[in-house]
Amino acid sequence: MKLIKKTILTTLLVIPFVLTGCLIEEVDQPSSVKTGEVFTATLTITDMNAEQSNAHKGVIAVLVPEDWTFIDGSYNTSMGTGIMELDNTTPPVWGDVDTVIERPDGMKWINLTSDIGYLHDKNMVYEATINLRVGQKTGQYNIGYLTTVNTNSMLQFLNDQDVDQELSGADTSMYHPVTVTGATAVIENKLEGVPSQYKLEQNFPNPFNPSTTIRYSVPEGSNVKIAVYDVSGKEIKILSDGYRNAGNYALTFSANDLSSGVYYYRIITNSFTQTNKMLLLK
Repeated sequence: MKLIKKTILTTLLVIPFVLTGCLIEEVDQPSSVKTGEVFTATLTITDMNAEQSNAHKGVIAVLVPEDWTFIDGSYNTSMGTGIMELDNTTPPVWGDVDTVIERPDGMKWINLTSDIGYLHDKNMVYEATINLRVGQKTGQYNIGYLTTVNTNSMLQFLNDQDVDQELSGADTSMYHPVTVTGATAVIENKLEGVPSQYKLEQNFPNPFNPSTTIRYSVPEGSNVKIAVYDVSGKEIKILSDGYRNAGNYALTFSANDLSSGVYYYRIITNSFTQTNKMLLLK
């Protein structure tokens, strides 16, 4: 992971007095990622002002390519821990980010709120981790982050102020580049026959270097996902993801970009899940 210090957005978002002091201190995100993989960003945020009467939820908005999707998020503070939830309301309670920040073509905002709010003293520091699924578009993209509190029309209120001061009701950290490259080549073929049950076979050869084949069976049409995980349980590759008609399938992939070690592969369908172990020896 590459640690990237924050930069301040030059778009005018100003306020004549301090409403809240949510500051993005650091952003930790990868500098490169492959299509279909998981992109993880960790933000360190300081709330400079005490909140003793109204426990507002926290807000994080992330600027990403349009074909990326939200997986999950969490936060950790001295007051407690919890999850970051996707906010699909239009616009969100705190306001529409597009009205105050110019969004590049091909990018979108993913809006998140904490599951609960906390009363706290000033200078509370919390860490938020966000997991996103990378889409299929390759290239270099500038990821952006915004934080504020879940106060009614907060962003629009800030944007309506006509005072030339630095933003203090919310904070942004923009222009964090990430390069998206093509994923490991996967060849998938449909074999003969219609199975009577779900099945995930042992990969062959095993151990392998660098390529191996995984066969699986689905007795009825279903959404099928085949993914690879490291020993910690982190998903590192998606080999197949989509609707499959009933049948037997074989997919072959190359692990040139992986180091030697134990990995797990899993099939997930509408009604069946199975995990097997494999060994890469280089």
